[in-house]
Amino acid sequence: MNTCSKLKTRGWQLILSTLLLLLWQVPAWALPSYARQTGEACVACHVSFPELTPYGRLFKLSGYTLGTTRLFPLAAMAVGSVTKVANTQGNDTSYPRNGDGVLEGGSLFIGGKLNDHVGIFSQWTFNNLNATTQGDGSTAFSGHTSVDNHDIRLVDHITRQDLDLIYGLSLNNNPTVQDVWNSTPAFAYPYQTSRIAGVWGIAAPTTLIEGGLAQQVAGLSGYAFLNKQWYAELGAYTTADGMLSVFSHGVDFTNRLHGSAPYWRFAWNKDWNEHSLTIGTFGLDARVNSDATDPSSPSDHFRDIGLDLQYQYLSDPHSFTTQLSYIHEKTSWDASHVGNDRDGPNSWRNSLHAKASYWYQHTYGLTLGYFAQHGNTDYLANTSSANGSPDTSGYIVELNYMIQPNWRLALQYTGYNKYLGASSNYDGNGRNARDNNTTYLYTWIAF
Repeated sequence: MNTCSKLKTRGWQLILSTLLLLLWQVPAWALPSYARQTGEACVACHVSFPELTPYGRLFKLSGYTLGTTRLFPLAAMAVGSVTKVANTQGNDTSYPRNGDGVLEGGSLFIGGKLNDHVGIFSQWTFNNLNATTQGDGSTAFSGHTSVDNHDIRLVDHITRQDLDLIYGLSLNNNPTVQDVWNSTPAFAYPYQTSRIAGVWGIAAPTTLIEGGLAQQVAGLSGYAFLNKQWYAELGAYTTADGMLSVFSHGVDFTNRLHGSAPYWRFAWNKDWNEHSLTIGTFGLDARVNSDATDPSSPSDHFRDIGLDLQYQYLSDPHSFTTQLSYIHEKTSWDASHVGNDRDGPNSWRNSLHAKASYWYQHTYGLTLGYFAQHGNTDYLANTSSANGSPDTSGYIVELNYMIQPNWRLALQYTGYNKYLGASSNYDGNGRNARDNNTTYLYTWIAF
């Protein structure tokens, strides 16, 4: 066995040993902080983490306050994986750790009820694969800890004979992270993605609301959920600096808001027997500085409007869930120079995501997903594409096995039908869309 193979084997032995130790230290029924707070099993709130059931949505909208107050509402999560790309074209240095077993990192959560009206979801993440490019072109990895998703809520609940009203405020650092239907970007499928594939730069283009402001903003919104049917939310986001820098701690800014950015979310919901159906809309109107490091730099105008739908059939032993979202983004490049870094003063992009999941006995799962990005041709902006197009589409097939309610083993395959405008030779150097297909084997544990 060569040295590389030995290192891979030892890496996987370390990952598995660590996860087995963690599992041994807690009983098989042991659950994260919210489950300990409510006394409910994982499946009461989640179809499979992070996809919420109707009860899980009610728990989140109630500000994480159901149940009893815990002195130390802590939980943690860890992920180990192997990622393999279909074709490196002989350029292995561009795909570091390809096929290696890696410990991606983990998260620490402070999550639970602070009092009858205040609750918190606070996530801090350690990235064990923080990548930097060296002078010789190689990639070096190091560990880095930063803030992740935060959602702090102040809520009240009014119940009368003909009235059931949950209303409150959410202070958070990622547009849509406060949403409860898993059909908006922050907690939409795929729920787990490869950090290594991100280092390789293999990913579909996205709109601003699809993570473009995550952990770089702080937002306050007011919401109301009437009779478990009508949902309305209005809010605004601003850059998370100065006194708000705790919401962006350890994160390098890639998009800086100029002023405040209005956010909205409206939905109709119906839960009956084993069924749940939701139809909604959401959006963001934001001005973004052309230089993320300079608050005084000129800004561009982004308008994102989304439509979404979710349906769930939750029974035992069979469960089925599906989500669909469509986002249209229009951008006015007010700060950019036409003919220099943009072909024109305006651009547009459409983003479509769909997925369907089947679970048997809350243990064995199959998920099929589809994604498509379509936008205008711009040779100056889309420099990685030989045809100037951002158009990318593909599919995801994922198999899941829940070893324990808090321990998942999964195999995920992502295939690309089109990448940056073409199925073949999209970069002008002979690389095809299918060369970016990735196989991702991962294990995830929460405790």
